[in-house]
Amino acid sequence: MMRRTPLQRTVWSRRNAPHRQNPVANGSRELVLEARAARAMSEARPRAATVVNAEYAAPVSKGDPVRNEAYRRAVATLPCVICKVAGHSQAAHANTGKGMGLKACDLTLFPACCDRPGVRGCHSQLDQGALFTKAVRRELEPAWAADTQRRVYKAGLWPASLPLTPAAQEIA
Repeated sequence: MMRRTPLQRTVWSRRNAPHRQNPVANGSRELVLEARAARAMSEARPRAATVVNAEYAAPVSKGDPVRNEAYRRAVATLPCVICKVAGHSQAAHANTGKGMGLKACDLTLFPACCDRPGVRGCHSQLDQGALFTKAVRRELEPAWAADTQRRVYKAGLWPASLPLTPAAQEIA
């Protein structure tokens, strides 16, 4: 439908508006900011706990994740856990135990092959969900990590600075 008459635009009348002064122009910017901060602090409420139990509410504390460069390098020397290709492995983290800005613990590593010319590696396919569903991955990754720990220990590549895990202690 076409309009034959143009839309009328109304202009808000400045004559009827209450006159307000710019607080910055008066030099009271600090006072305005101080009042705003005080108002924000008075309205602040504590956050709810992340886990609510019937008896108490407490946030979930996560332990410090293990970081060990020597272990990551030892895992990368193993053949791919998915396609068994040797020489192209990377240390792949399991997708469990991660958080915002937090990578998973290095003890959840397993070897997965990287992309190479003409071949898309298992590591990238696994990260993008092309190989397994999320449910299947959640079952496989802990088994791969435990198997990797046993293989690293058996190969004599376990770093001395890293304490033995239960999976590695099975062999010891």
